[in-house]
Amino acid sequence: MTRTPVAVPPQECFAVRLGKNVRLALPAEVVREVAQISPPEICPLPGVPAALLGVVNRAGQLCWVLDLGAFLHIPGATPSEHLPLTTVVVTTGNHRLALVVTALEGLFTADQSQLVPMPPQLHAWYRELFQGLVYRQREALALLLPTAVLARLAQGDTPN
Repeated sequence: MTRTPVAVPPQECFAVRLGKNVRLALPAEVVREVAQISPPEICPLPGVPAALLGVVNRAGQLCWVLDLGAFLHIPGATPSEHLPLTTVVVTTGNHRLALVVTALEGLFTADQSQLVPMPPQLHAWYRELFQGLVYRQREALALLLPTAVLARLAQGDTPN
């Protein structure tokens, strides 16, 4: 079955890496800042999923800190607990979420203004977290939906 790209206007995206070779994109309009967060700054919360490391105070506002690699079950993407965490702070509505990533790869405009649906063989739990695949030059990156991530966290939902 061939997946047909859907025409969309060019979209500014922010590329990140998890582990050694998993690359994701975030819609640039939700990215507020990149920040190094020291683990002692994070206030852990009881009764939340393990990937949700806790909250930090960022400019007088509480910000959730999510280990994105652990949340997505990506091997080798969990950061050291002793080194500062590289994060991308996103906002959706009234919520701020610092996504812990392995590396920042910067801004790009999605090539050819094309968005390809996620592969149907990908588990539905994961498929619903992504808008589709966008392209940076010839490399496909899954476009993460921060609103979907927050909804999953609110539900305490994990993949089966």
